[in-house]
Amino acid sequence: MEDTVESSPALKAFGLLEAIAAMDHAPTLAELTEVANLPKPTLHRWLTMLEGAELLRRLPDGRRYELAARSTTLAFAILSNNPGSIRRHQILQGVVRDLGESCNLTLLQGGEVMYLDRVEASLPLRVAFRKGSRVPAHCSASGKLFLALMPRGRRERLLASLPLDKHTANTITDPAALEAELQQIKRQGYALDDEEFLTGLFCIAVPIFDRDGRDCVAALALQAPVVRLWRENAPDRLPVLRTAASALAAALT
Repeated sequence: MEDTVESSPALKAFGLLEAIAAMDHAPTLAELTEVANLPKPTLHRWLTMLEGAELLRRLPDGRRYELAARSTTLAFAILSNNPGSIRRHQILQGVVRDLGESCNLTLLQGGEVMYLDRVEASLPLRVAFRKGSRVPAHCSASGKLFLALMPRGRRERLLASLPLDKHTANTITDPAALEAELQQIKRQGYALDDEEFLTGLFCIAVPIFDRDGRDCVAALALQAPVVRLWRENAPDRLPVLRTAASALAAALT
């Protein structure tokens, strides 16, 4: 019976999605054939099925595959409702108590950052976002952090597919200038949003790594009006944020 379950079509398809999600780049059919240990015709059939179900998408070159929005939406729903969600929310509540500002836990979904969870501060002059809100990656602290910490080839492909829309006077829309900032973010280990998505809002984000400490699987961000949080005083919040990020890593992974 166990062998029958392991060889079921559903689990084979799930295993293929797992393999693609674990890779640090969009793989080709040849690469997946080697990883999945399946004949090319069989693998091609599975890929076509997953693409038809909108769980996978082919890149414009027609050769490489990546997870589609439906897969990441499913992952978001699972993370939002698993038993660890209570512990994660408690950690966010602790950050708000310690720092007095709103904070959120985010995931990257395509070219956008999605709020997996959020706790609002009680102070006035706050910007209210909801769980499930999305913001562009190129002009948000969490988004720039995800971009900075992903493999360069993947980042280049992703940015090439995104409109670098200008949301405020501070939004970076020049690819070279954005790449320079992403390199700085990678060196310093945190990212800032200095009124780049919303005028008057400042944000600082730190990474949440997987069990191996290699891949950035989520981010923890603190948001506040610029009258309370700005470029010079934001790094003072890093010790609390990084401690909370370590606790969130344990709860997530």
